[in-house]
Amino acid sequence: MKKKYGLVVLGVATGFWACGSGDIIKPDQYDELMASQDEDDSTAIGGVIDILSPVKCPECFAGQEFSSSSVAPPPPPLSSSSVYQPPQERSSSSARRVRSSSSVQSSSSYSPYYPRSSSHGGFRRSSSSSATTPGDGVVGTCAPNKAIVEKDEDVVWKFTRDPAVDPQSLMSATFTWSMPDASRPTATATGANGISQKVQYATSGVHEATVVVSMGAASYTVQCTPVQQNGEVIKNCKCSTAATSVDYTATPDISWTVGGCTSAAGPNFSYVWDGTPGGATYTKTFVAATASYAPTLKVANTDNTVIEVTCPAVKVTKGPEYTFTAKDKPIALPAGESNVVFDLPASWHGGTTTGTCTLRCGEADGPVTITVGRNSSKPDNSATLSLPVSQTINKTSLVIKLDKAAKCQVGY
Repeated sequence: MKKKYGLVVLGVATGFWACGSGDIIKPDQYDELMASQDEDDSTAIGGVIDILSPVKCPECFAGQEFSSSSVAPPPPPLSSSSVYQPPQERSSSSARRVRSSSSVQSSSSYSPYYPRSSSHGGFRRSSSSSATTPGDGVVGTCAPNKAIVEKDEDVVWKFTRDPAVDPQSLMSATFTWSMPDASRPTATATGANGISQKVQYATSGVHEATVVVSMGAASYTVQCTPVQQNGEVIKNCKCSTAATSVDYTATPDISWTVGGCTSAAGPNFSYVWDGTPGGATYTKTFVAATASYAPTLKVANTDNTVIEVTCPAVKVTKGPEYTFTAKDKPIALPAGESNVVFDLPASWHGGTTTGTCTLRCGEADGPVTITVGRNSSKPDNSATLSLPVSQTINKTSLVIKLDKAAKCQVGY
């Protein structure tokens, strides 16, 4: 006589799953969908049985008889306590209208220089362009494994559930992928097998994908952020500027130039500086001091290849900059604030970089006061202020304020 079982317990040993033909499947990053919960959680057990049922996997249950009342039921539909709810179950006050299909930018008009915002990873109801989102809940996002891939490189599109969505609800979800121009333009799979798709593209440029996540009677379309696939390689680009440190009160404009680019696609290149298309030269106007600034530069060729080129950084000061490179060597500083760089040899203070040294200012039209940060000297014809030795090396920048023009030097 065959035994009846109220529950079926699946064995998970040392992080591997076994079922059906006996194949051993090593867990991957998607095994959160199959993670077991407490033994008392009949919902979790029921979810596993729903997948490994006698119909879907008869060899898993050979020699066993199951009654309809003895098997734990599959997980119930998401309730109001869950984060995600279909639109009809939400109140109108919490619903928000989503973008219609016309608001999704097509790849033909997409510029590789302006990646879509994260909002494109949201979702909309696929059954109607006028449907509303389920309140503040989200199903998840979709993105490629890399924003830019090279020629003949794999692209892995991946759906990532929102943390508020119970992973168990995706165990029986169907994922329908649309990946135009890919080596596999469409794909449909259920559960963990549907979360990602690996494809290649024969053409360079921007490629997009969408995935429809179907859970029960509801389906939601998730627009993936695009991927840029490069074609012919761009080499030898060099960005340069004549400036290293600039006083913006005297010279507010700083220019960078790019040149030397080569590519098998031809000599024609386009440039985008700080997100704005332009020519081979870029000029920025400064209205405030900054310790370091370099523009972002992207170069593209006619084969839709896009690369980022590093430009040298420039220090922008308010007022001129003065540099101390040796001890006991006076430098004339004006009244007011001065940007001072200390670049003395590391061994100048007896071979040690600890302790303090003296900044001395004199030869002024009367007693002078030195201020560095919150510390000020006493007014004197030869005023002194202590500085940490560590601040006199390695091109350390300080703002020194004098109430009168004077000659200053660093010494013991």
